[in-house]
Amino acid sequence: MYSYATFILRHRILIIVATLIITAVLGTFGAGVKIVINPATLSPQDHPLVKATNYLESIFGSKYLMLIGITPKSGDVFQPQVLETVQKITQELNVNPGVVRSTLLSLASRSAKGIKGTEEGFEARALLGDDISSVDYAALKQALADNPAYQKTVISEDGRTAAILVELKERSDGFTAMVEPIRKIVDAHHSDNLIVTLGGDPVYLEKTEQYAKRINILFPIAILVIGLLHLEAFRTKQGLILPLVTALMAVVWGTGFMGALGQPMDIFNSATPILILAVAAGHAVQLLKRYYEDYARLRQRADLTAAQANREAVITSLVGVGPVMLIAGSTAAVGFFSLLVFDIATIRSFGIFTGIGILSAMLLEMTFIPAIRSLLKPPSDIAVTKELKVRLWDRLPAAAAQLVTHPGKRRMLFVAFALVTGAMVYCMQGVVINNASKNYFSANLDIQKDDAFLNQGLGGTNALYVMIEGKSADTVKRPDVLKAIDHLQQFAEEQPAVGKTLSIATFLRRMNKAMNADQVTFDTLPDNQNLISQYLLLYSMSGEPGDFDSYVDYNYQRAKITLLLKTGDNTVINDLLVRLRAEAERSFPADVKISLGGGAAQTVAMTETLVNGKIRNIIQVALAIFVISALVFRSVFAGLIVLTPLALSVMAIFGVMGLFNIPLNIPNALISAMAVGIGADYAIYILYRLREQVQAGQDAIEAVNTTLATAGKASLFVATAVAGGYGVLALSIGYNVHLWLSMFIVIAMLVSVFASLTLVPALALVFRPGFIFKTRQALAPQFNVLLLLVTAGTLMTASPQSQAAELSPQAVMQNSYEVSKVLDSLTNATFTLVNGNGEERVRKTEGATRLQAGSSNNMRYVKFTAPQDIKGTATLLIEHAASDDDMWIYLPALNKVRRLSASNKRDSFVGTDFSYGDIVGHNPANWQHRLVSSETLADNTPAYVIESTPGSAKVAKDSGYSKMVNWVRHDNFVAVKTEFYDEAGQLLKRVNNSQLETVGSHGKWQPMLSVAENVQTGHKTIIALENFKADGGVSDRYFKPQGLDQ
Repeated sequence: MYSYATFILRHRILIIVATLIITAVLGTFGAGVKIVINPATLSPQDHPLVKATNYLESIFGSKYLMLIGITPKSGDVFQPQVLETVQKITQELNVNPGVVRSTLLSLASRSAKGIKGTEEGFEARALLGDDISSVDYAALKQALADNPAYQKTVISEDGRTAAILVELKERSDGFTAMVEPIRKIVDAHHSDNLIVTLGGDPVYLEKTEQYAKRINILFPIAILVIGLLHLEAFRTKQGLILPLVTALMAVVWGTGFMGALGQPMDIFNSATPILILAVAAGHAVQLLKRYYEDYARLRQRADLTAAQANREAVITSLVGVGPVMLIAGSTAAVGFFSLLVFDIATIRSFGIFTGIGILSAMLLEMTFIPAIRSLLKPPSDIAVTKELKVRLWDRLPAAAAQLVTHPGKRRMLFVAFALVTGAMVYCMQGVVINNASKNYFSANLDIQKDDAFLNQGLGGTNALYVMIEGKSADTVKRPDVLKAIDHLQQFAEEQPAVGKTLSIATFLRRMNKAMNADQVTFDTLPDNQNLISQYLLLYSMSGEPGDFDSYVDYNYQRAKITLLLKTGDNTVINDLLVRLRAEAERSFPADVKISLGGGAAQTVAMTETLVNGKIRNIIQVALAIFVISALVFRSVFAGLIVLTPLALSVMAIFGVMGLFNIPLNIPNALISAMAVGIGADYAIYILYRLREQVQAGQDAIEAVNTTLATAGKASLFVATAVAGGYGVLALSIGYNVHLWLSMFIVIAMLVSVFASLTLVPALALVFRPGFIFKTRQALAPQFNVLLLLVTAGTLMTASPQSQAAELSPQAVMQNSYEVSKVLDSLTNATFTLVNGNGEERVRKTEGATRLQAGSSNNMRYVKFTAPQDIKGTATLLIEHAASDDDMWIYLPALNKVRRLSASNKRDSFVGTDFSYGDIVGHNPANWQHRLVSSETLADNTPAYVIESTPGSAKVAKDSGYSKMVNWVRHDNFVAVKTEFYDEAGQLLKRVNNSQLETVGSHGKWQPMLSVAENVQTGHKTIIALENFKADGGVSDRYFKPQGLDQ
């Protein structure tokens, strides 16, 4: 070590320059480090519950549920301002890219439809129409009362709060990026007459990110506190500045490595800078304390000048403290690297980068600081006198020495430690593991009050999902599976924590009741699979293809039950999971697989991982420290002595945790590693110095007194600095994570340093271990630096060509409207419905049309020939231009023809992405048309590009469109492409027509392939026509309701 120290001094300029360059480079990387929470790093990805959650998300998009509550200050939700606010927020959320559209639920969402019984069947209509001023409040209240799905979901039990359930897409750049766009939408509709509340786990985690950023303010305060403590300890400028320089450079290095490897800070490693600052400053204090001791001793020699004494003191202090610093620093680093045993990525990240920061501090202490110290002016005699003056820092170690060296007092010390240890072990029994994010905050914060308010009136702000998965398509349509789903829902709703459940069974029960004149006896599930399929088809005729995407997958192979919970408490949720699994095993057929997931399940996964990981962590840290200490001191007993204060500090932390009902969660789980990593230094410094003094010729008592007056005093400095640095986190009012860290680190430091100053030397005096009191050669400490290596569009635009139109836009659209109006037709068609994941449903039909005499109004017959469960289902539409259309349906499972209420041209055409209006055509006389341009199509055919807007508000409402843009061919007036815009002005869908053929005897044209794609949902419908025959005379039987069953 002496040769190493002289090498450092010979090349000090080079070392200083190289260190500053490295610091500058790493500083540029560290400057870009931000505090975010990457959701994927919070959960143990290999845990079954997390795997199930991720799989469920891939199917249904359900993971992060957020609730928005809108409550008027007076009255209930049934008033224009409330409903208008719900409508506008819902519309804006629906086009927000961070929202899972298929699961968006509110009074105004597209999928929220009331199922209403009619004389001949049922229909599905939006709960809230587009025109708030014309809302029938009595009808809305009745629709909500008739449809249990929406009670305690979109409206509170007392009718005073309207809720919007929003599920957010996962983002790696944190929850603020996920939630902030939602807040902006909500804030834009602020009103003094409304109270808006937000709830759910994403809201808590967003607030956690924001509170974690307080570290930017607390860190400078920590620097100030640690600096003042050093000034008090040394009473010199160098005593103030040098440890802080080391510590700050170590922080730059640690955060620089984070930035270089693209690792953001999160709620767990945001306090890493303070930790590195405190630990690095502590090691610097040990070295500086030894330097002052050696310098004062060397100044007594008449043959040395001040400069020579300074140089020699730098060398001797590094020789004396360097080895033990490497041992202690390596032990601390091992404590943090031990967090790699956790299955949670964010904890592993914390361990890695804190360990790197500690190693960086050691490297700086062994290179940069000696080089700088040798260039500085030697301390003045006054400065040395100040440092050697007896103060509180000297009296406390002296008192500890008296306690340890007196046999009677020593026995009392052992008894006191035994009693306190027993008390802490007893208190540890009260530790409760709970990872609920709401525990991170004080109960008096608005976020807690809002969450409690929403949980009181609605189903709950926490979501748990049950996924049912069969081995083949249509498993969910099986009556036995649906009844099991319904039973599990009823069982769940009997549990105190469950406020609401939803599934496809909820809606099918309502369909069955509505189909049977709302008789209570029919509030059950159908027991016929074909009838279930036909109910769903009937619903789709007035609903939309994606209405049930939140509850079933496309092929009805998988279903999801949503459970809204009123608590995020891990113990309650874990008990619920056990009960649900057991009940599901009893209820579902053997060929159906059940899995549970969602945000609530993920917290349970983190809890289980936390328990197993923390046990492994404590064992591994203890083993690593024991092995290092035993090897360095060449004594098994040395390893046990070093572990003693660490064990006491860990027991003290968990004892206080149990005593004051503080939950054990991820932030608190890190504290034991921190306590072990930091606290091991004190015992190692004490033992090393004690052995040094004994080998220098002092007797046991004298060696203890000297050790505690030197290394003990320095350890007291270090513990005070660490406690002071972390103590500033107590200023983070309202954020329990910082308060817990502050309290527990202070407790750990006090217990560790007190045990090191008393129990460690006491044990040494009682057992007289050979590694201290016999001459031995210690193993040379090895310093290993961990190196981590991680590997880490063009927009195109086209300008339309302009051409002069020979016809007016009105004439072009009229020709296009009439070009496919054949007198009659017969055809076979294949409907292929494709969802956003590429899954398909195929339906085959036979159909007939005929124009009504003397008009352009059509009669349209469609009969399904496949698949088997809807085979024979037939519909008849009689179009009336001046009044409502008529529609009938035949359901084979009931063997009845039912008349449906007047067809709405905006409704889905037999469950496809085409509306009835798209199929029969939008009458150009009701629209205003403007020629946008002329373009050349891909086949070099010229086309008019015409924009059409509704001629009246009624036309807009009836069609559901605010605008259409048609690409109409010049030669035959077929619209080969149409873009439809919804009432909010957003692009809704595109329709492409191809494979054009001339049909009939009057020069008409018919696309044999039509593709409609909903750009908002990703759903697509392909209609392929075969055997199309026109103007051949079609029998009247197709167009009579009584003939639909033939």
